[in-house]
Parts: sequence; C-alpha cells; structure tokens
Amino acid sequence: MASANGGAASDATSTLVVACTTASLYAFGDWFLKHILCAETRDLISARVSATFSATFAVTSSMLFLIGYEIANAVNARTLRWCWAGALRSGTAALLGVAPWELFALGFEALGGKGGGRDGAGGAGRGRRRRAYAWATAATGGFAYAFLGLARRGASGEDDGSVMVRVVSRTAVLGICLLGVLSGFGMVHFPYTTVRIFHRAIPDAEVSGLERRLVQSVETIVERKKRIEILKYEIAREARMERDRNSKNGGGGSLFNRLAGGFRLPGLGEARGEQILAISAEIEALEMVNNTLFFDLHDVNLQRQRAKMSKTPYGRFLELCGVGMAVVCGYRLVAGFKRLIFKQTPTSDPISFALHIFLANKSIHIDPATLAQYLSLLLIAFLVINSMQNFITQLVKLFFAYGGGGTTDAPGP
Repeated sequence: MASANGGAASDATSTLVVACTTASLYAFGDWFLKHILCAETRDLISARVSATFSATFAVTSSMLFLIGYEIANAVNARTLRWCWAGALRSGTAALLGVAPWELFALGFEALGGKGGGRDGAGGAGRGRRRRAYAWATAATGGFAYAFLGLARRGASGEDDGSVMVRVVSRTAVLGICLLGVLSGFGMVHFPYTTVRIFHRAIPDAEVSGLERRLVQSVETIVERKKRIEILKYEIAREARMERDRNSKNGGGGSLFNRLAGGFRLPGLGEARGEQILAISAEIEALEMVNNTLFFDLHDVNLQRQRAKMSKTPYGRFLELCGVGMAVVCGYRLVAGFKRLIFKQTPTSDPISFALHIFLANKSIHIDPATLAQYLSLLLIAFLVINSMQNFITQLVKLFFAYGGGGTTDAPGP
C-alpha cells in the first residue's frame, strides 16, 4: 500500500515537473517570437500564429529537457515513457500538420485577399477565409500523405512503432537539412550585417528628403481619394435631385423637359466617371511610388539603427563575431576547394583543430574531441537562431517591397 502511494506521488511529481517545463517553454516561445525573431513586426503577429509557434516550440524543445531529466533521474521511468510517446506524436503532428496548415492558410488568405478592399470585413471576407482554410486543409493533407507515404515505402508488415521510427528519422533528416541551410545563410549574412566596413554612411539630409517625399506622396494620394469621394457624392446628389424633381412633377411636364431631364444626368455622370477612372489610375501609380519610398525609408532607418548599435559594446562584440565568421567562411571555402581539387579527405573540423592548437602544451586536462562536440552544438545553435532572425528580416523586407508597409485606405465605418 505504501509502495503504491509512493508510486502515485512519484508519478504526480514527475507529471507536474514536465507540465511546468512545457508551460515555461510555451511562454518562452511566445516571448522569443515577439521580442527576438519578430521584434520589429510583433504588432503584426496574430494570436493564432503566436499560439502555433509557441506550442510547436514547447513540444519540440521539451524533448531536450526530457533527455536531461532522464540523465539526472529527475522523472521516473513510467512518466518519462509516457512523456516521450506524447512528445514524439505531438511534435510530429505539429511539424507535419499544424505548422504546415498555418503556413498554407496564411498563404491562401494572402492570395485570396489581394485586392479585396473592404470586403474582408463582410460575408465575402468570411467566404474567402473558408475557401482558404479548405485549400490549406487539402494542401496539408497532401503534404502529410506524401511524407508518410515516403516513410512507409518498403515498410510493409511493420508495426506502428517501426513506422513512427521512420517518420521521426525522416523528420530529423529534414530538420538537419534546414539547419544546414540556415547555418550557411547565417555564416554569410551575419558578417555582412555586423561588420562596420559594410555599413553605408547615411546623412540626415537623405533621411529628411525621403521623409518629405513620402509625406508629399501620402498627402497627394489622400487628396486624390478625397476628389474621388467628392465626385461620387456629386453623382449621387444629381441622381437624388433628378428623382425628387421627377417625383414632384409626377412624371409630367412637357416632352422637351422630360427629354432634357433624361439626357442631362447621363452626360454629367459619364464625365465624372471618366474623371474617377483617370484619378484612380493616378492613385495606383502614386501608391507604387509610395510603397517604394516607404521601403527605402524603412531600409535607411534600419541601417542607421545598425550603425548606431555598432558603436556600443554589444555592437563591437557582434562585429568581432562577424569577423570571426568571415574568417571561418574564407577558411572553409579555401579548404573545400583544396579538398575538391586534390581529392583529400577531411581529418578534423575547424573547431577541433583550433582546440588542439589551443590546448597543446597546456595543463588543462580536457579531451578536445569531447569539448569540440559541445562547442559545435553551441555554434550551430547560435547560427540557426541568428539565421532565423535574419531570414525573417529578409522576408519582412520582401513584404515591404511587394506590398508596402502602409496604406492610405481609411477604415470602414
């Protein structure tokens, strides 16, 4: 009886530890998304996207803590087994179902909502969102079926555990490929954004000129849109006056007056309609100029902020890291061409080679091979985190260049 109560208490304690860890990782994922990855555009992040990212981050990162709990014997074996099973299945569902569905849904919503105007707030917007969700569900199903089909290929007769091992292994391969791409991107992009030699000096006159041109562009667009609204109001007023005149006359009057009243409004309406079309074409051209000016001003402000940060101690530290990354990139490029031309086989990586040189003839009794593994993991983690931030920054620049950072449309009533 005592052993049963002790086992139940141990299960409850272990479950509480894992639950608190997962909740903490969820909160950290939400903070990491809004304050690190998307610090400049966190106001544009919807609650659904934030919840999806945080949940995926919590589920996948909890596996690392489960390894630590297993090594430290902080969680009993039964709870650990159930947590591993739930984490693997939840992580697979998040990576193969929830995250792709969210990406597809946002993509189809953006494609369907382009040029939609104010219809997004009414029934047309709800119908467009439903169609986007349907297309996202179909695309996610096709993606999951293709991935699981690849995982089950040649695996007839295998049980669910073997299939799960295949799915996890293929997910790990995709993750490693993504890590390689992001780390390579970070190795090249990080020195470009941190080393001051690549920074361009931006005078205040250039920023003031861009701001003045942007303000003038916005004011011109607003003025043109006001003109369109005035023309529409005049057309509606003429039509209302004509209806009132006809209702007062009871449809009577001479034949000449009826013909004059019938031909007066269409002529005025056609002239004002042509004016509206001409002003709309002018507004469209001005909107393109406004988007370009906004993107240029945004890019200039980012460069000025980067130059200002480079003068701080943290900026100098980042510059040193960028120089180190540039040296490593150059070394790896030369070494790669050398191995390719002379068909040599690499014997060690740069980190192990540097550790062997640093620890040679030293009294520090540390195995360079073991230390190199931990340093390599830390370097890869740093590169991936920095690459994700830079990748999102480049996407934000692309969105600004494609659609502009702002709009002159007034909100609907």
